[in-house]
Amino acid sequence: MIPRTARPTRSPTIDDSSTVDEMQICNARFGRSLDLTRAAVAHSNLGGAGPDGGAETLVYSGVFQNTDLVITAASPYTPNLLNANGGVLHNGIKGGFGVINMACDGSVDLLFSFVDATSGAPTTPPPFLFTWFDSDHGMAHESRESIQVSGFSSYHITDMSSLDIVEVNDGLGEIALAEARGSATFSSTMRGGKVDNPVSPLTLTRLQADRTVALLFSGKSSFTVTLSETGYANPQGRNFYFSGASAMVCPDDERCTSYACPSGFTQKMDAEFRVCAGNPCVEVDTDNCCYADA
Repeated sequence: MIPRTARPTRSPTIDDSSTVDEMQICNARFGRSLDLTRAAVAHSNLGGAGPDGGAETLVYSGVFQNTDLVITAASPYTPNLLNANGGVLHNGIKGGFGVINMACDGSVDLLFSFVDATSGAPTTPPPFLFTWFDSDHGMAHESRESIQVSGFSSYHITDMSSLDIVEVNDGLGEIALAEARGSATFSSTMRGGKVDNPVSPLTLTRLQADRTVALLFSGKSSFTVTLSETGYANPQGRNFYFSGASAMVCPDDERCTSYACPSGFTQKMDAEFRVCAGNPCVEVDTDNCCYADA
């Protein structure tokens, strides 16, 4: 009798809302939502470009409970060097988005790793979403913005997505996805500007959603990304925006703007970007949504 070759379990797809609900990857209360709204930049020296010294990393602390996200450049990294107020000073967090700045006409290979916030040892979070936003390019016809991601189990784009998707090393096949070896390049096909930039990961217009890709990672302590900007008419810099859970996959959550802070507290300035642990917001959201009056 010839033994059958074992077939891998089919990868769950985040195109299916029932699968998303079952995995609880949108629910911050269960610690399954990679959360940049409550994270902080602990260190910023990606590729040795500064502004901090020491380890050549960009570190987001508290993306999961007791877990930090460490980003390391595996190839030379060049931020925008033309603007003293730009470049690496953009690297960090803005409005619930993580931000990485790059000079145009270049690329960088990045390693995204999760580590224990106390020991620094590699750690594997529960299955989580990771979203890249605002994939558009400049006025030059040849300009393109590309994001190559490896290690995902599923991805989701809109039916009218403007992204061009190119499979890398059979990385979109059933076996590769089931084994969390998904690999593809997502490239812009449309021009864009500041007026169509998203303002919150959890609120996207149709145009913004069409330029966004959400990915599912499962059983991963790290994954790799290559960012590139090519063909721009003038020297400049570009910002890549990312987050965990997003409106691409997750239903609208209750935000802190709906929460009435108790006596002695005032709503935080960025309340519109902060998501409550419950729906509606409840007392446990006070620290997230409000600050104590002086």
